[in-house]
Amino acid sequence: MPVMTTGSFTGATVPTVPGNVLKLMIAAARETPQLVGNLSSLVFNDPLPSGSGTTWNSPKFGTLVAYSLTEGVDHVNQQNIAVTNVVITPGEVGLQLAFTKKSLAQWSEKVATRAGGIMKRAIDRKKDTDVGGLFASLTLTGGAAAAVMSLGHLSAAVARLTGGANTTGTAITAGTGFNVTDGPFRGVFRPESLHVMWVAMVGAPAFAGATAKTAPGISGGLPEKTLTGGVQSLFSGHLAGVDLYRCSNLAKDATDDCVGAVFSEMAMVFVPFRHEGAGGDIHTVTSDDGRSLLMTIVEDYGFGILDGNLGVAVTLDATAPTS
Repeated sequence: MPVMTTGSFTGATVPTVPGNVLKLMIAAARETPQLVGNLSSLVFNDPLPSGSGTTWNSPKFGTLVAYSLTEGVDHVNQQNIAVTNVVITPGEVGLQLAFTKKSLAQWSEKVATRAGGIMKRAIDRKKDTDVGGLFASLTLTGGAAAAVMSLGHLSAAVARLTGGANTTGTAITAGTGFNVTDGPFRGVFRPESLHVMWVAMVGAPAFAGATAKTAPGISGGLPEKTLTGGVQSLFSGHLAGVDLYRCSNLAKDATDDCVGAVFSEMAMVFVPFRHEGAGGDIHTVTSDDGRSLLMTIVEDYGFGILDGNLGVAVTLDATAPTS
């Protein structure tokens, strides 16, 4: 090896912060929080079996009227049973991710595994979007733009659903209790709307930490069990005859209004069509050129209004609260 006998030797520059000689610590990759969808489980579910065609059909019988009879006189009011039909056509919903095999080899995270969970949650949110989008099409309505949610909205919806067909200013003949349901009733609203209701129930001073709500039975006070149960459940639970669910997947318009709903299970229907290739599983295949990994998830389902008289669309304010 040659020996340097003349000149000068300059050593390598030592950086102040030796970043390149350190093994960097990188925390585990985080995921964007997403609400796991659940609205499809709150409505009537009836799968379409394989080999049964491309549509799901649900016939509905109409009502009949019983008349008083006269001795010795034949029936004079022959009737027919009317039948209506609801048709639901399932369709495919899905998404696909593509990763190069080189990129998967570079990442320290198990990206494909993490991606599978994110894909499933995306499908869940799509289901919520589809089912929640039906609320505005329910026959009965309540609330109004900028309306602050209250117990009255819940109890009014239950009264509408258990009272059947009742149009303001129109007489109701005795014995014509049509479109009546006894529940159970589900209520789905944005959490912002539910928050305002609880503030009104418990009392704004109590929420601000100043004073407690008036004692039960005095000046509109509510039972302690109702108050504590509602606050502890974070706006979910049973109240005024309604099983409450909060859902941030519901749409809100530019004026901060949101259409929630109180409904019987049979108001809406979700029809999954489970077949090979559309069962909601993650399928992984290699691309044609062998350089990429393709991840696909597909579900096949339909949805629609089954009986609009068994649900109440409730329009309420959903402004983001500050206290």
